[in-house]
Amino acid sequence: MTSTMDPVHVTVPDTAPFGQSTPPAAGPAGRKPVHLVEFTAMHGVRYSVTLGYLKATSVADPVLDASCDFHISVREQSGGEQAMKELLESWDEPFVVALTVFFWNRAQSMELARRVKERWPACRVVLGGNDVSYQQDPVFAEAPWVDVLVHGEGELRFRDLLHCFLDGGDLATIPGISYWSEGAVVTNADADRITDLEQIVSPILTPVYSDEEITGSSMIVYETNRGCPYKCAFCYWGGATNSKVRQFELDRIFAELDRLIRLMPTDATLFIADANFGIIARDREIAEHIVELSRRYDKRLIISTNWAKNGNDRIVEIASMLHSAELTGAITLSAQSFDANVLKIANRANIRTDHYRRLLSRFRALDVPTYTDLIWGLPGETYATYLDGIEEVLTAGGSPVIYPLLLLNNTEYSRESFKDKHQLTTRWMPGDITNPELVADVVVGHECMTTEEWVHGMRFRVAMTLFQKILLRCALRVLHETTGVRMVELCAQLWTFLTEDCADPFLRAVARNIEVGYREPADVDMELLRTVIGDQVVVPEEVHFQALLCRAVSTEQASAKLLGAATDWLCERLAADGHRIDRVLVDGALTVDLAATTILRASLRGELKEAEFAVPRRGWDLLVEAGDVPSSLDASGQGSTVRGTVWAPPRWVHYPISVYALSIWHGTGRPLHDLQYALPTGAPGHG
Repeated sequence: MTSTMDPVHVTVPDTAPFGQSTPPAAGPAGRKPVHLVEFTAMHGVRYSVTLGYLKATSVADPVLDASCDFHISVREQSGGEQAMKELLESWDEPFVVALTVFFWNRAQSMELARRVKERWPACRVVLGGNDVSYQQDPVFAEAPWVDVLVHGEGELRFRDLLHCFLDGGDLATIPGISYWSEGAVVTNADADRITDLEQIVSPILTPVYSDEEITGSSMIVYETNRGCPYKCAFCYWGGATNSKVRQFELDRIFAELDRLIRLMPTDATLFIADANFGIIARDREIAEHIVELSRRYDKRLIISTNWAKNGNDRIVEIASMLHSAELTGAITLSAQSFDANVLKIANRANIRTDHYRRLLSRFRALDVPTYTDLIWGLPGETYATYLDGIEEVLTAGGSPVIYPLLLLNNTEYSRESFKDKHQLTTRWMPGDITNPELVADVVVGHECMTTEEWVHGMRFRVAMTLFQKILLRCALRVLHETTGVRMVELCAQLWTFLTEDCADPFLRAVARNIEVGYREPADVDMELLRTVIGDQVVVPEEVHFQALLCRAVSTEQASAKLLGAATDWLCERLAADGHRIDRVLVDGALTVDLAATTILRASLRGELKEAEFAVPRRGWDLLVEAGDVPSSLDASGQGSTVRGTVWAPPRWVHYPISVYALSIWHGTGRPLHDLQYALPTGAPGHG
């Protein structure tokens, strides 16, 4: 990044491709073809807000509208080589190809750029996006076939670039770009941020996307504002930009939402991509408008967002409103860590522990499910403090969701001085070992965490999610409360049961392969996982977890056998350590856990089922207080035993297990019966 008004020249090998050859032929009505491309990791997505902004802002310029023929292509990464070939074959010689680059699509984007330049040398290739912004040296060294790199917000820069390409203008006049000039890379002075967002033309209120394209997309990414006031060192959003929040006009937002909600298909996701939704007072008005439009057009959508980092009353009100309208799943509470030193290194002021517990209590009283984001691998975090943080969430009744730390470009963590100071060890690997498309620079060690400890931490998150959040959620709560043994210790012991003493060889093999895969991703045994989930993975993330879960609930007999054996095994070991076990309470809680597996199995198959439970009153009150069962769950019994029935469907909110885990790790609230896994009725190994 430069701070002067003079261009910076970086000499590179003489491979600069910005050609002097004959410009490509014009397209229909004499207009030159301009292709805007984004590779997405999400299935069924046909809409790109980034490309929509580029096209809308460009065609609003009469000269560009008359001179260029714009085409948007959103392609799924899973299409691989064939999809890229089909894309190229569908084009006539392009005038400009522009790609938006994130860490997950960088390799494919660079390869497409290479093939475009190889096939059409005169075509201008333009890159932008937060993975390549301000990365001119490595980008042009990696991809010398790229002509121009746009830094930061690209809408106005791209419009100006097109004018330059058409008129033969001087690229030195455009701020915020890097480009080839006479065999060297030139970087112009930074561009100012766009303070008036109305300069960015709406792709929704202009004919950029047809009704059919919006209706055909499973997700719409949408902004109501830009900017983040926080300075988190691991995040590109705040750590790199640290900018004031700039807002789109409210009238524009209301008009855009009207068209989107009218056209979006039922159960599609509207992802509000603000950095901190709920941080501004008007966000409540926006949420109210979404609820009203959903009722007007009789749409059941999934509203997902990045909630404001430090929870406040407004977030509780907005989340409750959306949840009551059945428009959202679990609500994020972003903690990342509960260790003061870790947070200090990360430049992060976190939710205070007492405030965190109050927020959980308020959401629980409203029957609004939550999950708490944690990151494993933050500098300063030890394996012990990592487990302490998870324990804090679990004992407070929260639902931890743990991600590995990815080293993102343009963050403080990615600076060489920071990496040296904290002795960061990184590995270029899939952040999720079962999704090889999502490759990133993953932090696997630092001065406070060995690589072996990192592997153990990644393994533990699966153990905790499988047992505490789904299979034995209620039984573990009772054991924790009656013995005083920490939740994290109970989960760790159950993982030992799964890998060493479980009677099902498949479950043992899958559990062991998790640790193997995190040591060497190439050793992930996908053939083993397909034994249960088949050849087509519906959700291409955390496939080990999916396979374990689907196997565990495959039949009523399988669930009863596994959960019974695991509970007996754990109780025996706790008793051997001197703990008094109340098996009446534990077995009563286990009936709720078994009912949960019945509901989960029915949801995966799209069946209508009901399941009964019976819990001693003391155990039931304990589970309700901890938030392990929703207060709205139908239950009766004024005496010593509480009895009840749960159903599937209608909705996941009535299930007595973690909402977040039910959505296969992600808190979208997507109905499970839409996933349609083929659960075997005669699974080998279940005897």
